[in-house]
Amino acid sequence: MAINLRSPYYQGTAVTGAIFATLDLYIWTGNFNASPPPVYSLRKNSINPSTSPSIFFELSELIRDYIDITFNGNYNGQAVWFKVKQTAYAEPNNILFGPTTSSTNLALDGYWYFEEPQTATPSALISNRELFVLEDNAFRIPIYINNTPTVVFYKDGEVIASETLTPSPESANQIKYVSIYGDDFNYDTFKERVVETGGTFEDNYCIQSFFDNYSIGAVDKITISDSNGIETIKVNVIEECKYEPKKVTFINKFGALQDMYFFKKAVNRMAVSKESYKSNIVSAYGTYDYTNHVNRDFNIVANESISLSSGYLSEEYNEVFKQLLLSEKVWVTNIIETGEQVLPINVKTSDITYKTSLNDKLVEYTIEFDKSFDTINNIR
Repeated sequence: MAINLRSPYYQGTAVTGAIFATLDLYIWTGNFNASPPPVYSLRKNSINPSTSPSIFFELSELIRDYIDITFNGNYNGQAVWFKVKQTAYAEPNNILFGPTTSSTNLALDGYWYFEEPQTATPSALISNRELFVLEDNAFRIPIYINNTPTVVFYKDGEVIASETLTPSPESANQIKYVSIYGDDFNYDTFKERVVETGGTFEDNYCIQSFFDNYSIGAVDKITISDSNGIETIKVNVIEECKYEPKKVTFINKFGALQDMYFFKKAVNRMAVSKESYKSNIVSAYGTYDYTNHVNRDFNIVANESISLSSGYLSEEYNEVFKQLLLSEKVWVTNIIETGEQVLPINVKTSDITYKTSLNDKLVEYTIEFDKSFDTINNIR
């Protein structure tokens, strides 16, 4: 089971008579079998060695210093390994227990809910079992490989693609983002696949007519099977002709990158703040140029925001929106002439009322985001 670092994680010892304990914390990326030096050495005293011998260390925040998930359009697994070495002392030079070294564990930038039991990490690192995806765009499922899962994509009962993932000693391989193209490619569209593999995509009327009648990689069901059973994910392919859908990527509760599409209206806004002063425009001869500014602005800062509407979804997406609002990092992908442009955004919406088909008939959300940078480049 992987450790979720946004929730507490404790390691400690309970030895009667121990007056203090030490803990060496080892954190690293790369190969599972590496032997790095400790990055933290901790010491903690027992409150009462005779009646309360338990000495515990909370490690999540320390380990989380070594994981910082990034996204630039490429879907890469991001996790860290860690282990601890503990020693309990009856007095400064008298070792009562240890030193003992734990097994190596995997840590992800995820979390548990307060009322949720801490169960084994599932193979499918998303909570929803129904997806709404954009037509003719590849979508990905984050998969935890340690369970040796098999992912199968179906269309009308026929297998479109399948892949069995095997364990790896590399931290970057613990999460794989699997699409119909497998886990080694980051293609979003057929055009992107052609261009990135060295081909030439000719955009003409005949090709567009072909794509209007045939979608590349259409899928309506995914199964993910491992030793614990089979999970089925329903896939709804949405064709949107009026609006330009936006793909939003966020870190979900499992510490994996998850995509969701906002299919409907997008509204862009800009807020400007500035300072001003009165300028003296009188010349040495008592005249002035009426084209000069008397009231002058300076220190102008602009911040842009975007409001996105999801379109009609199922109740399965209540959990997705919950995790979106709880995510610390979110990105939006724009389609530009040269390909894709990934920009960081922050969720501005701070509250949400969950919708159900019983109460609301249709489930649709509008979420407001702030762009995570000023409009004028001021990075120095």
